[in-house]
Amino acid sequence: MVDLIACEWMKWKRSRMLWLMLLGAVLPALLVFLVELNGASDSKSLDWVNYFETNLQIMAMLMCPALFSLLIGYLFAREFQERTVNNMLTGPHSRLRVLTAKFIIAFPVLLAVMLLTFLLMLGTGFFFHGAGDTLTMSILGKEAGKYALLLMLQYALTPISAAVALLWRSYIPAMGLGIFAVISELTIMQSKYIMYYPWSATLNLATNMSPGHNSASIGYSTMALAFVVPLVFIAFYFRRADVHSG
Repeated sequence: MVDLIACEWMKWKRSRMLWLMLLGAVLPALLVFLVELNGASDSKSLDWVNYFETNLQIMAMLMCPALFSLLIGYLFAREFQERTVNNMLTGPHSRLRVLTAKFIIAFPVLLAVMLLTFLLMLGTGFFFHGAGDTLTMSILGKEAGKYALLLMLQYALTPISAAVALLWRSYIPAMGLGIFAVISELTIMQSKYIMYYPWSATLNLATNMSPGHNSASIGYSTMALAFVVPLVFIAFYFRRADVHSG
């Protein structure tokens, strides 16, 4: 199992997707920094909570659904795209172990994006007046917890993107799923059913954008179903399907 994980990690390190991970972390942080810089003044200290949470909302609403779906789709469909899936599956490891290794690698991939954007927000915040005086460990810990929550909620959505990529044997449909998720979550956020839809439930649980409809019990139940159902489907499908490289 360790060999499989190491192999997947080596393949990922050599992937061009690393540049997308970097852009996905840097662009939202840069946007928030420029907006804050435009309204900054020497008479007003930086509001760290607003600074962090503006970035968190951009990540939860726009960047994570689209980018993470693409990254996961690529991770699971790469061998089909490059016609090397036969070589991968003729080794001594079972198909379920191969899937497990990919899901294990998926976590540090998503973690790297979230951690980098959090550190960028923390570092760039000190460019503003009064930032050192207003930042407390309480604020830092609370905001770090929200980023960690968003990471876990987004990871719970990875089986959906993986299922789409494996069914179509390409990461392009997974990318389309990410775009659809961005559009649909913004639409459903206006309704009372937001906690029943995985992407809008993720957005509301992480950012509390619609507090009147924010039900933790319904939201986490939705996320549990969104994780378990496609995960079980992938396990049965990948074990039994006729998988070949064409």
